[in-house]
Amino acid sequence: MRHEKQGKALLIIGAVLFAAFAGFTYLVMTYDKAPVGFEASEIGFSHINVRFHNAFGFNEGCYSLTEYLGYICLAVAAANAVIALSDFIRAKGRIRRMHRRYVLTMVFYAVVVAFYVLFEFFKVNYRPIAMEASYPSSHTMLGLCVMFSEIALLHYSPRRLHFWVIIFQTLCFVCMAAMVVFRLLSGVHWITDIAGSILLSGSLIFLYWGSLVLYGRHHRHHG
Repeated sequence: MRHEKQGKALLIIGAVLFAAFAGFTYLVMTYDKAPVGFEASEIGFSHINVRFHNAFGFNEGCYSLTEYLGYICLAVAAANAVIALSDFIRAKGRIRRMHRRYVLTMVFYAVVVAFYVLFEFFKVNYRPIAMEASYPSSHTMLGLCVMFSEIALLHYSPRRLHFWVIIFQTLCFVCMAAMVVFRLLSGVHWITDIAGSILLSGSLIFLYWGSLVLYGRHHRHHG
């Protein structure tokens, strides 16, 4: 019963955050728009975005660091996909017999990719330094979502590995924070791109977390 209440509460928080993301996205598309972007592209929250961007400009060091962090996140996601695939094979190709945490994690990744593709076609605004889709920051979303999934999956590790689990979970939290901070300071996104990505990622994370609490504790079905 306690897990059911906790799971439902997490799902509600995720839904609220998604509504906040939708509302914020609408404001980014409509509020204080001005042709202040690259090649005079129109940007919402123009005064705030331009003021922040001018204060920090482009930082190649921060940009390179977030690129490397992105590769780490992709490697972590790929490793989890391989583990899920091996579980799928052990389950003889029957998803219902897989550990639910792996199924939920792969669905989580699929949703993250779907939002990435969506905003590549549905361009809200462009980057400060190039005519590329900028909202929401895909690197920020990748860092937050993938690293949180690793934190969640490590929770299922054997008790004898508790010390190492804490170490790796802490490193994942550090990577999440570093991706947000250094992507913001890199200057390749507007500050609203980072804010929107945090809202969307937070929504997906809470929905994923709530699903794990409700269903992830169940092990493989037999029979």
